[in-house]
Amino acid sequence: MGAYFTGRDLPVQLGRQLGRGGEGAVFEVPAQAALVAKVYHQPPNGKKQSKLGFMAAQATDSLFEYCAWPKETLHKSKSGPVVGFLMPKVIGKAPVHMLYSPAHRKQEYPDAAWDFLVFVARNTAAAFETLHKHRHVLGDVNQGNVMVGKDSKVMLIDCDSYQVNALGSVHLCEVGVSHFTPPELQGRTSFDAVQRTVNHDSFGLALLVFHLLFGGRHPYAGRPLRKDVGDSLENDIQAFRYAYGNDAAKRGISPPPNSIPINLVPAEIQRMFVAAFTEPGAQGQRPTASDWVRELDGLRSRLKRCGQTKSHIFPTHLAQCPWCALDDTGVVYFLDLGQPFSVEASNFSMAKVWAAIEASCKYIPPEIPKPSDFPVTGIPLPAELTNNTGKTLMKMACVAVGVGLFAAFPQALIPILIALWILWSVIGAKDNGPKLAEIRHRKEVLADAMNAYDKLVIPLQALASANVFTNKRAELAKLREEHAGLAAKEASELAKLQATAEKRQRQAYLERFFIDTATISGVGAAKKAALRSFGIETAADVTFGKVSSVRGFGDVLSRSVVDWRDAHASRFKFQPSQAVTPAEMNKIRSAVAARRRAIEAALKAAPEAFQSQKAQIAMALAHSKPDIISAARRVAQAMADDLAAKKS
Repeated sequence: MGAYFTGRDLPVQLGRQLGRGGEGAVFEVPAQAALVAKVYHQPPNGKKQSKLGFMAAQATDSLFEYCAWPKETLHKSKSGPVVGFLMPKVIGKAPVHMLYSPAHRKQEYPDAAWDFLVFVARNTAAAFETLHKHRHVLGDVNQGNVMVGKDSKVMLIDCDSYQVNALGSVHLCEVGVSHFTPPELQGRTSFDAVQRTVNHDSFGLALLVFHLLFGGRHPYAGRPLRKDVGDSLENDIQAFRYAYGNDAAKRGISPPPNSIPINLVPAEIQRMFVAAFTEPGAQGQRPTASDWVRELDGLRSRLKRCGQTKSHIFPTHLAQCPWCALDDTGVVYFLDLGQPFSVEASNFSMAKVWAAIEASCKYIPPEIPKPSDFPVTGIPLPAELTNNTGKTLMKMACVAVGVGLFAAFPQALIPILIALWILWSVIGAKDNGPKLAEIRHRKEVLADAMNAYDKLVIPLQALASANVFTNKRAELAKLREEHAGLAAKEASELAKLQATAEKRQRQAYLERFFIDTATISGVGAAKKAALRSFGIETAADVTFGKVSSVRGFGDVLSRSVVDWRDAHASRFKFQPSQAVTPAEMNKIRSAVAARRRAIEAALKAAPEAFQSQKAQIAMALAHSKPDIISAARRVAQAMADDLAAKKS
């Protein structure tokens, strides 16, 4: 390569070539292992040289933390034209799509759980935040210029293409990827004269965050609900057809099958996605990189682990694990690597443990004081409320008056009878008011007493019910039965491994061939993004039916994808010697052993739990008994008083 010189006229010797692209090649710098050199195939024009000179002169440590930023310009001769630059070497990092793509992640980051993806999303936002604070814009946001390490650290690359603000003179970013281009810039054939903004970058950032949190799905790729939707991802972006919003159906689209529900993230982050991907975003209202850092930091502090699978991590606002729910449908986003298998000595004896359970679960509910335990005498109504002498005399007088009237006016029999009936009723009702009021009062006293008694007794009856012990014993009996069948279950699962060996080996073979790196006639980057949003990432995912169900893939394109898969499948050769690996067998054995330990622990703990329940019942009864006795006495007395009133 010969000698080069930095902008400070210091000599630089380049080493072996590390990579080559359409614009230039990257070389080692033996004397400075932390740097690499990019040398252009053709010297850049004067404007690009000026841009690179400014970038190198204005570089800061904060930029170097997140960006492969030009550190020194390179020249073939002292003070000669710029032909390249030195930049930090990006080591041990892969493009971000290798992480957010479930198929790639299973191979490249098999132990990465969702919390890792959240952290990477946060660090990606922090990288954008740093760039924007320096008044620069990435411009050509895409999955290829964000690199991620297994430590979650993010580096932005291809910085020489960024839009750079050189003290008021703006050097434009002249390239872009269609499925990362915001709606308001869709349809352009060139970006040569387009000055990008932070708000444009914010679209690409939101898209990267969405990809990371939602399994690589594209927010505009979904199931079309109208004929004018879904033929082109670019058209759907331009029309703001966000598939995961509350109004998605009105936009003619819905989420694709087997996608992660949008409620995985808290409501505020859902609102941020809506702002980024719908009309307000094009009007300058997209969340900034700083907004994403703040919200994703908050999300990271509100995560919990699933009790069933350690690789399942999700936000605390969800009651149930969303990954388990997806696993149950056959859609696996995170691998359960299990625990290393080892044979553990155990002194567990089912006979002894079950005998202890049988002894401890025997239970007779305690006697709770009841009203019938307390014989009492009812208090009759006062005599003044039951004395009917006055009424009898008045009724006799009423009859005498009636007879006299009939004798004087025999022709008025009917009116006289009606008048007598009304007078008789009035006399019968006379002075009944106080008695009825007293009867009602006694009934109210009885109702209040019974209500107070029930409030004390019903919770205690539920706690002390024999059904509690009977039901718990039945649950433990099911665990005992499952424990007895674990050996057979393990043998069955191991046999199934052998029986499905060729199918699984073929699946694993086809999973090595990724659509995003394949050359398939008619299937460009946007079409590949649409396939990924429908869970079609590798040759193993391809069937004609699945591909043709994606809008925009007719018979011809679908057949092209299937032919690509078939070409790889035809080269598969079953290896009987590798039919079942020790790792596969150990995963089954580990799962069975873990279940056995869990059952044994539950059974061992049961006798003590029964005794604890009995002690809790005894304590509750002792605490409540005086109040229950008092309440029962009040009920007994109120019942007796009510009965006495009825007899009066």
